[in-house]
Amino acid sequence: MKKALLLVFCTFCLYTVTLAQGKQSVTRPAFSNKVEIQVFPNPVLTHFSINNNTKVKDIVVFNLVGKELKRFVYSDDERYFLGDLPKGIYLVQFLDREKNILITRRISKR
Repeated sequence: MKKALLLVFCTFCLYTVTLAQGKQSVTRPAFSNKVEIQVFPNPVLTHFSINNNTKVKDIVVFNLVGKELKRFVYSDDERYFLGDLPKGIYLVQFLDREKNILITRRISKR
């Protein structure tokens, strides 16, 4: 009896999860406003630049542990200095005017 109840319960749970996953994939919104930002050169020696983008306001550099190391205010044709950071992998977040994250890029510092 216990095995039969457990089997019915597991089947019900599996059915519910499958049904919920199906609904999520149907109702998930499509993001058509994807921001494309290119960081160059990568790997970085001392400075990096990005392609011109009107949505970016701030640029934040993090180490892989998540500690903020540098913060820059974006301006067109600006070069951002990373020469004082040790060699390694870093994450660069691009924020808009409302401090929302537009995109995160991974860079290598040599």
